[in-house]
This record gives sequence, structure tokens and C-alpha cells, in this order.
Amino acid sequence: IELLKRFSTIGMGPSQGKTSNMNGVRWLANERDEDVGVIGVTTPRPFLHPVPMGVLGGRRIRRYWCTPMHEYHQQENANLMEAGAWLRPMNYGGGEAKSPLESSIATEYAAVRERVGIIDVSTLGKIELFGPDVIPLLEYAYTAAFDKLKSGMTRYIFMVDGSGTLTDDGVAARFAENHFYITATSSHAQAVVRQLQLNTEQLGLDVSIVDRTFQMAAMNLAGPRSREVLKKITDLDLNEEAFPYLAVREGLISGIKATVMRVGFVGELGFEIHCPSNSAPVLWQALLEAGAGEQIKPFGVDTQRLLRLEKGHLIFGQDTDGTTNPYEVNLGWGVKLSKPRFNGKHSLKILKEKLGRRLVGFKTGAVYANKIKECHLVIDRGEIAGRVTSVSYSPHCDATIGLAMVPMSASEPGSEIRIRLTDGTLIQAHVVETPFYDPNNERQKALPSGEPHKVSAR
Repeated sequence: IELLKRFSTIGMGPSQGKTSNMNGVRWLANERDEDVGVIGVTTPRPFLHPVPMGVLGGRRIRRYWCTPMHEYHQQENANLMEAGAWLRPMNYGGGEAKSPLESSIATEYAAVRERVGIIDVSTLGKIELFGPDVIPLLEYAYTAAFDKLKSGMTRYIFMVDGSGTLTDDGVAARFAENHFYITATSSHAQAVVRQLQLNTEQLGLDVSIVDRTFQMAAMNLAGPRSREVLKKITDLDLNEEAFPYLAVREGLISGIKATVMRVGFVGELGFEIHCPSNSAPVLWQALLEAGAGEQIKPFGVDTQRLLRLEKGHLIFGQDTDGTTNPYEVNLGWGVKLSKPRFNGKHSLKILKEKLGRRLVGFKTGAVYANKIKECHLVIDRGEIAGRVTSVSYSPHCDATIGLAMVPMSASEPGSEIRIRLTDGTLIQAHVVETPFYDPNNERQKALPSGEPHKVSAR
């Protein structure tokens, strides 16, 4: 009966085995011409009997983690929301922001695009790797190549599972020949550490893996004036020649030892700063004071999501799901099938030739900014053809923009797609090239001193 239960998946419906498993027992008894008592019964899962909602409505007890800047966020009346096991500021000023048109997001957005902003990204996974086999480990665990990455530089990386499905992404920084520092998404940090440890044991490699997620805090200083702000309190040479885009450097910021990466998720000149957690509140405050003359503002996750959407950057777990492979979300350039081996290589070779859908950018009128929601369906000839994965009003485009997973037949720029709203209304949107903002990445570099930094709608 246990084998029948697992082979047929009987008992996995609403009854949790209370009713359906007994039907299975009776069927098996009849087939074997034996009594039910001889066959035996399986154990149903709780709840065995209906439970009143009031019993389930007690206080929720759930642990959560706070970043070192949590007290600052509270003082600034941040709207703190759960992000996995973390509490993160969604926006500042109190209350849940319903739209990018609202003052909190609009103010934070303008600060990053026109001047400088700062966001707490301490929730990122932070993993340090040492040892003679660190390159073979990373080559196996991730799809990218690492042997030619120069010391002092970083690279965007992502990993897949054995089926070729995307599982996590981050940045790899190389400090020395056998010394790397990598980041992982906030919700998968521990899983990535375990995966790297598993691969190390499976392959018999000599690598030391240190989880720095809670030992290190991180903050991203972003905006066209970010370099001028950071220059005031660091001994690092921040000039373009000495500290180019995608470089990583170590030095002192306001007397605190820090690792700084020239990377950015929001499409502006930016510096991701990692430092010991116990020093992070002091460094955070020092950056705010250094940026006071530039009207620096902290910004939250809501604003970050809008900024990254304008750049067409993915959020794993939102723009991807449990079946998405790199080719479907335009990350094929990061898959090095020429490598001798890596986890998921065989599957990706097959999937590359069977591409049936693709993540695309779309644009439609600003009037739909609060009507189109994530997970609204894309409809083609009355049938479900895809879904919206990200959507927002864009101040830069003065339009509603988003990302949607659609069939290949509707993936070319200029194609029209129809999105079904909650009330059943179908609206038209146009597939467009991404990114929506700064397609040549010119804003990732510092603008000449004195040049205006206004962001106007096009």
C-alpha cells in the first residue's frame, strides 16, 4: 500500500489521505482478494479533521533577520517588509507605496537618476573562496568561464541545476590567483554555500569556503554624483583609469576597511561597498554626511526594482521560475558550452536547440500603470500564451513598461501582445528592445564635471 500511494500519488489531494487513501486500500484489497486489515493503511497527513479558522488565527511566530542599518531604517520611517527571512526597507516615508507615481518612490528615483542615492544591500549572500582548486570549483558550479578573469576585476555569474534551470545569480570578484569573493541572491545565500560545499566534496577539490553573509554588510552608492561623494572619505583612487567599470578594489572609507566593486543594478555610476557588519552603521552615516551637499537620499527595494526594470535587469525568482533556462531570458552569452564540464551542461546543449519562449520588454500607455500586475496573462487567440513577470510606470519613458515571457512568434520588437487584466479586459502592448534606459551604458561612467544630470522623458 505504501508503494501504491507513492506510485499513484493518491492521498495528495485536499483530503490529505483521510478519504482517498482509504479508497486506495479498498481497491488494492479487492484486486488482491484480501481483507482491508491485511492490506493495512497509510498515515494521513494533518489536519486529519477540519480545523476552525480561529484556531489558526493566532500570533504568527517567525524569525527574521535585520541588517546592521536596521535602526537607521526605523528612525527614517521606512516601510519594512519581509524579503525571505530579512526585513528590508521597501521605501522611506512610511506606508506602503502603491505606485511609482507616489512621492516616496518618485523622490528616491529622482535622487538616484539625477544626483546620488544609497541602498542597504546587506542581505546579499557573501562567500569567500580560497585554495588551489577554486577555479575548477567555480567553473563547475557556474556557467561562466573564470580562468581569464583578471585579479582586481568582477564578472556577472549565474548557476543552473542539472536540468538547466536557473537557480541563482551574483557577482564574482577575483582578488588573487586562488582567492575569490562572490555574491548570491538574498533568498538563496545558504543554498549556494551548500551547493558549493557539495560540489567541492563530489569533485574532491581543495577549496576553503567561508560564508561571510552575516559577517559583512553591503551598501550601494549609486548616481551620477556618487564618485564625488565617495572621494571625500576614501583613500582609493576612483578615477576611471585606476578604477574602471567592473573593477574591485580594497581600501579605507572613513577609516574603515572596505571592499568596493564598480557594479550596479540600477543603471547609474555606482559603487557596491562591503565592510564588516559591526562597522557598517558608522560607514553608512559617513556616506550620508559626505553626500549631504549632493542631497543624497536612501532608497528602498521598490525604487530599486523600478530602476533595474528600466535597465532590463532580471530578478531571479520573479522574472524566472522553476523551469526557466538562460536562453529564455537572454543570458545565453553567459553560458560557456566550450568548457569541458559544468553542472547542467548536457541539459543546456539540448535546451539551446528547443527554444520555445523568450522574455521580452513591452511598453504601453501610462494609463495602465496601476492596472497591469505581475503574473497577468498574455493571451493569443483566446489561449494563454505567456505572463507578465515585471511591470511598472517608468518616469523616463512616461509609459507603462514591463517584462513578459511570450512565445517566440511574438518575441520580435514591434510585435503586439494582448494582456488580460484582472477584470478580464484585454489591452494591447508592443514588444520593444531593452534596456528601456541608457542602452549604451553611458551612465555607468562618470559625466564631465559640471554637466547637468537631469533625466527627462523621451
